[in-house]
Amino acid sequence: MRIAFRIDSGPGIGMGHLTRMSALADAFSEYGVESVFFSTSNEPIDYKGFDAIIADSYLLSDEYINDLNNKAPLIICYDDNALYTYSCDILVNANLHAKTLEFRFGEKKPELLLGGEFALLRREFWDAEPITVEENVKRILVTFGGTDLNSQTKSVIDILAGFQMCEIIAVFGPKANGYEQCKQKYSNTNNVRLYQGTEFMSGIMKQCDMAITAGGSTIYELAALGIPSIIIPQADNQLLASDYFLKNGLMKSVGWWADLDSQTLLKETESLMFNKDRRYEESELLKKEVNQKGAFHLVKKIMGKKK
Repeated sequence: MRIAFRIDSGPGIGMGHLTRMSALADAFSEYGVESVFFSTSNEPIDYKGFDAIIADSYLLSDEYINDLNNKAPLIICYDDNALYTYSCDILVNANLHAKTLEFRFGEKKPELLLGGEFALLRREFWDAEPITVEENVKRILVTFGGTDLNSQTKSVIDILAGFQMCEIIAVFGPKANGYEQCKQKYSNTNNVRLYQGTEFMSGIMKQCDMAITAGGSTIYELAALGIPSIIIPQADNQLLASDYFLKNGLMKSVGWWADLDSQTLLKETESLMFNKDRRYEESELLKKEVNQKGAFHLVKKIMGKKK
């Protein structure tokens, strides 16, 4: 079986599309399936010889998706927030709020695979053990995804750097802004530790007792490990997930990044830090919502539908 992945990622779009589709390709590789990645820069794309096309991009259109049905026997679309009118065989939305969305369908109504059962976590999270909630918070993780165009990692470090009762572990994505400034500013500070890149992120996460992050794919990695967290959404497509997590008592959202108030963030951070019962309850809820091997569930569904 050969699969064409049609994705887009990068500045202004985020790295989540590439991250989750790479995780799915890794799961497919366990079954000997070949994956080939394409993006807008490769258009027009020759899909001849592929058994399936998996589309995950904000740069497509209803017409493009409909036309894919003429290019390969099996069409799978990954959706975030009911973006297109879908005419395909399978529609996937692994967000926890997926079942609250109103999807639009074309002539071919897809099979819907929705929710955390199909979470596409990176390989390193498939067998990672969740954290144990401790009495005291010793380390707080700060990370805002692969690009962090709004430099929120730096902003949050600046707000929390005065905390002396715990260590701030900050991870800058490979294309995130602010790393060099923070390195220069905090290189001689005992309670701030900086990383650049997201390789072996699960190991870094498991060192931490709580996290502050954006509302992208990272919240599902944190959820799988049962790490209580505070969300600061910094993209429109993160708002629905952030609201869902907040309303269902999974993670606290402190509002849109541009309106971030330092005192509000400090208050919410301290509230989570000094309430072990709350951290334990949130940790248990989070672990139940996200399937660490959701990629394999999706692979089996797709292979079972092969024409």
